[in-house]
Amino acid sequence: MRLYDEIFKSADGAAFARCTIVPGGGGYFEGVKAVGDFSPERVVVCFPRETVEVTGENLSIKKYYDGDLQLSGRIFSVRVPSADGASEKR
Repeated sequence: MRLYDEIFKSADGAAFARCTIVPGGGGYFEGVKAVGDFSPERVVVCFPRETVEVTGENLSIKKYYDGDLQLSGRIFSVRVPSADGASEKR
């Protein structure tokens, strides 16, 4: 976990969560505030400071408890809409 600490320290407070993507096997997200939208092709994950959009196929919520979200399925991308100029609703 020291690597995460170093990355977050250099992010100057911009870091919002920790996530691990397993190629072909889903992903794990920490610090989740809510799931904004969900379908087998798209999941909107809300964090306290930011929202991310996860796209893929056969996505399903395997676990969502106490700020931890585990997705199963094949993840193609994780995008921060506000970082690419898209408007964001909360």
